[in-house]
Amino acid sequence: MSDIFDEVSAELRRDNMGAAWSKYGRYIIATAVAIVVLVALVIAGTSYLRGQEEAASQRYDALLETLVDLDTQAKIAPLETFAAAEDNGYGALARFTAALAHAEQSQNNAASADAAITSFDALADNSSLPDSLRDLAKLQSAIVLLDSQGSLQDIELRLDALLDDDNGLQPMARETMALAYMVNDKPLKARELFKAQIGDARVTSLSRERASIMLESLTGALTPPPAAPKAKK
Repeated sequence: MSDIFDEVSAELRRDNMGAAWSKYGRYIIATAVAIVVLVALVIAGTSYLRGQEEAASQRYDALLETLVDLDTQAKIAPLETFAAAEDNGYGALARFTAALAHAEQSQNNAASADAAITSFDALADNSSLPDSLRDLAKLQSAIVLLDSQGSLQDIELRLDALLDDDNGLQPMARETMALAYMVNDKPLKARELFKAQIGDARVTSLSRERASIMLESLTGALTPPPAAPKAKK
């Protein structure tokens, strides 16, 4: 199989994979953000947040009201200030929302990308938070790293545990990891993950379709060009 790489130019692989990522890769971020909303709603209904003081809930609601008319960048400071002052579930949600805001601003902005990664990593390392939220923070950190051309090793480090079969975020972690392999010129590893994505019953039809498109792109990149006809003697 390694002989294939001798026959396919690196430039062709980069062009095909870069085009596929530009066209389809960012859909994964929108999906992840949607999951954040769902997780936040679930957490809001658990004893984790119900055990907090009622006053914290009221302060959080008041904060959200002040953010309604602000743009993304302007929301970050109030959210981070609230998170620093609230050592409870509402503080964690504010910190997560601020990290998402940094992530939204991170394209072509290294400072915002670094701030998002730092915030997500801090949430992932917070043992007082529910595992679901910590895992989601790892996934988001990996996505920002991928989008900001972070190292493959750093992305693997954050996604390793999420790729376990018993982790509910495995499909999204698998897709993110496959995309990371694509942009880091490891098409064979990416191909195996996309194949697994297509065969996973838990994967949504949209995610399966994306995996099929990516797999098709990889197949084209890995197919050696036809041999030139031999000159007749």
